[in-house]
Amino acid sequence: MENKIENKYIPLANYFEASKEGTLKLTFAEVETIIGQKLPNAAYLNKSWWTKTKPPLQHFLSWTNNGYFVSKVLPSYYVQFEKPQFQIEQSEFADQKTSTYIIRPAELDDARNLVKLAQRVNIEKEATPPYFLHTAETAPMLRKRISTWHAKNIGQVFVAIVEGNIQGAVEISKVSPSYAQHRAEVKLTIAQDYIPLNIDLLLLESAKRWASLNNIHRIELSVSVSDTALINRFEQFGFLTEGIKKDAILYDNQYFDELFMGIIL
Repeated sequence: MENKIENKYIPLANYFEASKEGTLKLTFAEVETIIGQKLPNAAYLNKSWWTKTKPPLQHFLSWTNNGYFVSKVLPSYYVQFEKPQFQIEQSEFADQKTSTYIIRPAELDDARNLVKLAQRVNIEKEATPPYFLHTAETAPMLRKRISTWHAKNIGQVFVAIVEGNIQGAVEISKVSPSYAQHRAEVKLTIAQDYIPLNIDLLLLESAKRWASLNNIHRIELSVSVSDTALINRFEQFGFLTEGIKKDAILYDNQYFDELFMGIIL
């Protein structure tokens, strides 16, 4: 029988492939965040679901194909994976704490965690207007928007899973008017502690790749001029400043200028 991983567990396989750790301890919630879907009931009820390594089920290939085995299971709480004869590899970010992360398209079940991320980032950036989700958007609203984008192929959301949790996201969507179908807008959300890992640039690269596959010629964005750190990151990726709109944003009884940026693919 072909050793083919179920589509549902491909993000989990990518996570183990990206890991630089000899031992990984993931909660059930973290595993569900990584795959963007709920685990089957059997995963909660039976340790054997995690420890079995024989067909017909293929979920275990997510970790066994990457050299890991299950060393401990605490049902409904966490699973511990280990890699024998593990050797530490030099990280690209040698001056940072080693972290395991993957970038994947958002699933509908990610909506609640995406809203929480946006709320968290808005708190972290107190003086800066929200730039990823409107504060009024709820998980059901976001879930509906993602579903519509997928059905019409007019947009995509990519999430960065770091150590089992969503710590960043980028959304890219086509501009509505027919004369602007070659354009797409991008919005980025990153938890501040994880910017040094460059996951924001990796998310933008995923958005750029989606744009190229969908006949997009130009990507554009707007950001508050007060958010210099974010502007610098966009410039690092290759975005150019194209103009400023005075007093374009009213937030917390304050006016903010809006900066327009763009990049040609």
